[in-house]
Amino acid sequence: MVKDKKKEVLAYMEKKAGVYVRVSTEEQAKEGISIDAQIDRCAAFCKARGWEVYRIYTDAGFSAGTLKRPALQSLLQDAEEKRFQVLLVYKIDRFSRRLKDLISILEDLKAKNINFSSVTEQIDTTTAMGEAFFQIIGVFAQLERGMVKERVEMAFDKKISAGEALHRAPYGYNYKNRKLVVKNEEAEKVKEIFLMWEAGVSYKIISEKFALPVSTLYEIVKNPIYIGKVQYKGKLYPGSHQAIIDENLFQKINGKPPSTQG
Repeated sequence: MVKDKKKEVLAYMEKKAGVYVRVSTEEQAKEGISIDAQIDRCAAFCKARGWEVYRIYTDAGFSAGTLKRPALQSLLQDAEEKRFQVLLVYKIDRFSRRLKDLISILEDLKAKNINFSSVTEQIDTTTAMGEAFFQIIGVFAQLERGMVKERVEMAFDKKISAGEALHRAPYGYNYKNRKLVVKNEEAEKVKEIFLMWEAGVSYKIISEKFALPVSTLYEIVKNPIYIGKVQYKGKLYPGSHQAIIDENLFQKINGKPPSTQG
């Protein structure tokens, strides 16, 4: 019995750990949870338990709302090949904030006999309590994400009701006191672009004349900002900014493809 317990302890201490750390630029500036700080805490955690750090997987500047992160994909591939026995994170939301993703990956790891641990939440999925706690933390992480989304949508709704644009200032405008204002020199070029487009001038010629990429031209002629409106969730709303283009001209152009002839 004593020998079996000793073997169990040794097996636990001889584990290799895959350490995953992540931070987005906004989170780092706001919360100060830097990549280096996470690595230091995780390394100390491994040392205290006698675990060997197999590899540190680092995703800097990636959101936790998606699994399409380079280092995370490398980690999952290594897990598939069973290159480590424990996945360690500083905090569960560093790994993911979507409960569905968390539980799915956890179950996949368990099927490969890979445990999951968190430095700050002290989660150990080898126990029933650890698994339950993991799911509870995941629920709160998802709730937090949902609340953030709601706050963003409320902010967008407020901007729309005030007639404010939601994105960066397009060509021909600038932001002043959080309002779109016309840049006269660029606005004249926008007017000329629309008139040339209406006249059937090749977009290649227009592109060369104004030294603008063709993709930018398409963004310009299809953007309702230029008729004094803002688009949100597929609908148009009156903007608080000055229009550059007549709405009839805008509608006429968007129903007429440009010429491709030089």
